Amino acid sequence: MKVETFGDPEKPVALLVHSIFYPGITSYRTILPLLTKDYYVVVPNLEGLDYPHSEFVSARCQSDKILEWLEEHNIDRIAFLLGSSYGASVAFEILKDINLKIDKAALDAPAMKCSRLHGLKLYLEMKKTSNGFKKHPDKFFSKTEKYKYLKDEDEKHCIDVYKGIDKDCLKKIAFSCYDYTLPSRLYREGTKIVFLFGEKDKAKINLPEIKSLGAGDIKIIDGMSHMQYMFEEPKQFLKECGLAIS
Repeated sequence: MKVETFGDPEKPVALLVHSIFYPGITSYRTILPLLTKDYYVVVPNLEGLDYPHSEFVSARCQSDKILEWLEEHNIDRIAFLLGSSYGASVAFEILKDINLKIDKAALDAPAMKCSRLHGLKLYLEMKKTSNGFKKHPDKFFSKTEKYKYLKDEDEKHCIDVYKGIDKDCLKKIAFSCYDYTLPSRLYREGTKIVFLFGEKDKAKINLPEIKSLGAGDIKIIDGMSHMQYMFEEPKQFLKECGLAIS
């Protein structure tokens, strides 16, 4: 697993776990400049959604690889853990490791439902995105509203990632997002957790599961769709996550 780092290694660690449609650091360009003032930012590139392409592994295995990397680099405390969309499932697995100290965690638009129907819908969306990148890479971004936030370098990375993913890997990633069984409770002493959803976000279908978990605060952001808040209002987004950014 490739892991990118930013900022001063002597500062508290912020661990950011990316989404499906914004692989690697492309998810976090807006908040990265804010976080690196106060944090050492660690961004793993999830396997199956990386370049050069690697085979898909489960959220549990992804989290194991991240935990191994942290251990190898003598990191035993995370000041801020952020998981976005599919990355929230991986971040949740990290939260379940009680040996790792975590001060604050935010799960933005988490996908944590057990539903083959929603897995199929996500697969079709991912397949459409992959085909768009392969057939019309230069035109796809201008036609796709959700990618309006990306810079040129990030557009190239998204193209490279999606052009390398085969249908089998796409299917495994999509269905894994909606093949998730939450524990009845998450016991995480000393960790402040917040779940964020945009008011217009399709990920709100996961709210019943999140509410039943009873593991943290739930915030619904008015007027926002999937991950829109982080891109458009990065300072306010981090404030809702519980961070005081200098």
